[in-house]
Amino acid sequence: MAQHYYDKFTVINQWVINASFVGTSSVTNGYPSYNHSNGSFYSTGTYEYYSWGSLPVGVALYSSANGSNTISRYTFTSASSVDHHELRSAQVPAKGSLVQSNIVAEDGTYPANGRHTDGFWYVKGSAVGPLPPGMITDQPYTIATNGGRKLIRLANGKYVAVVRSSASEFVLYIRDTETSGWRLLHKASIAGTDVALAPMNNDVFMIYSYSGNTIGYRKLSTETGNVLNNGPIEIGLTAVGNVSVEIDPSTGKIHVAYAAKTSARPNSFNIRYSTSSNGQTWSAATEVSIYNATGAGVSDPSIVLKKDGKPLIVCALINGSTVNSIQTYRLESAWQATMIYTGGVHTQTQPSAVVDKDGIIHVTWSGRAAESPTVNNIFYQKSLDASGTTWTTPLKLTASADKHSTFASITVDKQNRLYILFHTLLNSPDIYYDVVMFKNTGGEWIGPTVVAEGTKGNRTYPSTLFDPFFGGSFQSIPPTIYTSPTADVGVYFMGDYSTNNAPTITVTSPGNNQTLYENDTINISGDAYDADKDQSVTVFYQINGEQRKVLATNVSQTQITLSKQLTFKDGKLFDGETVLTGTLTEGVPHTLKVWAVDSENGQSATIERTFYVVPNRAPLLSVDAVVPAGVVDADKFKISGTSSDPDANANVKVTKKVNANNPVEIYNGPGGPWEFDVSLAELVVGDNTIVIEVIDNYGAKTSKTIKLKKNEVKTPILHAVARYKITPPAGSAKGVLLFVERDEDMDLKVELSMTLAGEQEQYETLTANNTAPMPTNGIVEDTFYFETTEPKDNIILKISTTRPDATVNHKIHLISGAVE
Repeated sequence: MAQHYYDKFTVINQWVINASFVGTSSVTNGYPSYNHSNGSFYSTGTYEYYSWGSLPVGVALYSSANGSNTISRYTFTSASSVDHHELRSAQVPAKGSLVQSNIVAEDGTYPANGRHTDGFWYVKGSAVGPLPPGMITDQPYTIATNGGRKLIRLANGKYVAVVRSSASEFVLYIRDTETSGWRLLHKASIAGTDVALAPMNNDVFMIYSYSGNTIGYRKLSTETGNVLNNGPIEIGLTAVGNVSVEIDPSTGKIHVAYAAKTSARPNSFNIRYSTSSNGQTWSAATEVSIYNATGAGVSDPSIVLKKDGKPLIVCALINGSTVNSIQTYRLESAWQATMIYTGGVHTQTQPSAVVDKDGIIHVTWSGRAAESPTVNNIFYQKSLDASGTTWTTPLKLTASADKHSTFASITVDKQNRLYILFHTLLNSPDIYYDVVMFKNTGGEWIGPTVVAEGTKGNRTYPSTLFDPFFGGSFQSIPPTIYTSPTADVGVYFMGDYSTNNAPTITVTSPGNNQTLYENDTINISGDAYDADKDQSVTVFYQINGEQRKVLATNVSQTQITLSKQLTFKDGKLFDGETVLTGTLTEGVPHTLKVWAVDSENGQSATIERTFYVVPNRAPLLSVDAVVPAGVVDADKFKISGTSSDPDANANVKVTKKVNANNPVEIYNGPGGPWEFDVSLAELVVGDNTIVIEVIDNYGAKTSKTIKLKKNEVKTPILHAVARYKITPPAGSAKGVLLFVERDEDMDLKVELSMTLAGEQEQYETLTANNTAPMPTNGIVEDTFYFETTEPKDNIILKISTTRPDATVNHKIHLISGAVE
């Protein structure tokens, strides 16, 4: 049977109130008399007085209507009257003060929350031993606030997380390997407000605010969970708030920042700073900010170390009703303040900061703006260089007008990929918070993406891991802890961390700024290499924003030779007969990107080359007026026209194609007039299509279509099917949005096939997401949406309708839409 930790308490007795009555009664012969629906007071009982506030209180034993004895408490407003009494069944046991914590016992040995036969009260805690890797604890603990890091990774690869079990206890858990579960490391019985962790080689450094007046620290052994040293950093404060800590990975120097009030500045929270070279002796606390006015103050510090090793603190500032901002303080010869964002009258809170491998400072926070003054959204901003003096324009990542997004935590890995996690009610039907992520892998921010969905209860307070040594990279989600307070209760871990080395790549050709003419080639050559063992490596290439393609695949520790020849023709790039791009624009730069990815998702640098194109222009074709028009009733007639080529190519060829017959050449030469006869026998009854096409030396084509009708058949059509090929501007698309305006009573079936070129069509019947009436009476508009998991380039829309008889003449008035 599983073992759990139990906490042992004394037992106290408490009265249980069964009913309460208000009124007056007389006291006769020193005993109360009070009639009510449940019984009466009698003088046969005994009672005693004891103090309750400013009035005496009496307790008496009396008999109720059913003959049972019950305890009553009542108050006297005078010597002879009672204004209130409470019917109490008796005293019942309740939890008292803590006697012993972390008693290990089999599940069920003691009550989960109640009195045991030994006379003590027990409360069951978390399971002993590792839980599943995704669960840190199954207890209703919380990640106190997001002032500092709550999750760290030690030099030996172990993870440590800290949560708060109550207002008087922080609990630390450890995960020994990447695949093992979490186990209890240490319980800190501290009446704490906030806590932050930092890795100290293979031990844990912990800073916390507690008792409303002290900032303290602890160094913990991860082998035993014992306290190696601890003490105060600053005492005698009048109030304490959030804390943050960062340790310089090159020197081991510890930097701490915290929000506090002091007797010298009792009206405002300010940021204070201290440092230590050994984690035991601390510098005198420095005032970073100096506000002291009601309604003003600085809070929520997030400390980082710049590339020069000097600290920078990001915090939230309020200075009067019209100044709400995100403030930075950087330590030069003195603390220098820079307001990087001001929200005016709109509050800005909970900043989280990180420094990437190049020294750029990145900040996220939760704030309000003029366009959403009552809702918190997530903002992002970064420094323009490693000094932290100038900053980009802030970017609002979320755009909600009615859903709060709060408690953002930012991190970055060794490849400078940025991640921001926060909790929010992302979608309109949601009633529970989700943990949501934005990520930036070197270009635009991608998201929001739900990474912990609140399907049954809230998922809140994410805190991400930051490795100041930049020893690894994150994959899809950075290591993160978050709480689940309302369903599947506990604290959870998600994400991954890889110490894998990324492959390297060299591109020897093409050179930069190559110009491609019709049928020219662009040759990709070079090599790639991955030093890690037992991995596979895939090299990709990409033209502009088109879908990436595989260039080469091989195992690691093997020199991978790169070789690919692409051909420019008809305004596009081809790999053999496979089209890689849409039509490329002349006169603008196009990009070729080449990179390598290993089987652990380690990615090399991306090599870019720029090239230009001069497309071949299509030949020109004109068709003379066709006689007869309308119904064909002659045996033979001529179709004529001219052909030419604006690029003065040596030769053009003109062909005709009647209905589904094979094309027949009707002209071959440098360009000029052409003609051919059409006989009645070539045409079918009904609609006929004649396609005239001219092709130049390089395959560029121009065509004209002639439609003729022969002896129109009057038999009504009761079932009709129309097919449309959708060609996205980008060449492929993941989603199709359709709007169909039709007569309201029309029987309509809409099907869509989205496949890759060459694949068999696979139709899905679409169901209208919405049907709305149009301004014209009797006409409605259906809205359809369909999305695949990856872009497709062979998109066919099929619409069919059936009418009961020829008298019904329903119509489709308009088909429109968009692709993405």
